[in-house]
Amino acid sequence: MPVHQAGILILQGLSGAVFGILMFYLLGSLLTRRWIRIDLYQLLLSMAVAFLIAIVCEVYLGKLYQLVTGKPLWQYRVWPIHDGYTSVLNFIVWPVYGYYCYVLHHILHARQISIRPAWLKGLVSGFDGPLLEILANGFFLLFYGTFYFYYLPDDMRHFTSIQVVPLYMVMGVILTLVLDYLRERPRRWHYPAGFYLAGVGFVLAG
Repeated sequence: MPVHQAGILILQGLSGAVFGILMFYLLGSLLTRRWIRIDLYQLLLSMAVAFLIAIVCEVYLGKLYQLVTGKPLWQYRVWPIHDGYTSVLNFIVWPVYGYYCYVLHHILHARQISIRPAWLKGLVSGFDGPLLEILANGFFLLFYGTFYFYYLPDDMRHFTSIQVVPLYMVMGVILTLVLDYLRERPRRWHYPAGFYLAGVGFVLAG
């Protein structure tokens, strides 16, 4: 891919990331009725862990779905890699999901809402994940005239699909358990750095 074209796509990914970060921050602050104070370590940990777990899960759970059903559930339309199951731009986009998880964790803590066992909180991803996909695809269609990823079933107009709910649940449970474990560990900056670099390595391997 020409350098200038790659640069344009990266700027598109960054614009979507900035939009998502601002929206989640403002909504989170509105729901808690105060500006969310950012713990930089916990935020970067959440973003890095979400990036690695999400990108690995979407590739291998997507391949598992195709193995079972005989056809893929989705295909990336923007800079696809790993047979179209993910995108190079997800080194920017998936960390924003970790930002969303950080804000959600902050909201639950502020409202003194505790969901136990921890894996139960992960199941929520089965519902908020598809909603966030609609938002992501809507953003790319509105500003860049293309789907970021395209779902082959048309039950949700190709923005997402009901069929992806159990896959998001699996990913959400794994992400929640890993984050809960690391949040209790002593702060070590090699955790967020290691998870993010591993995610970048997975992208480059595609």
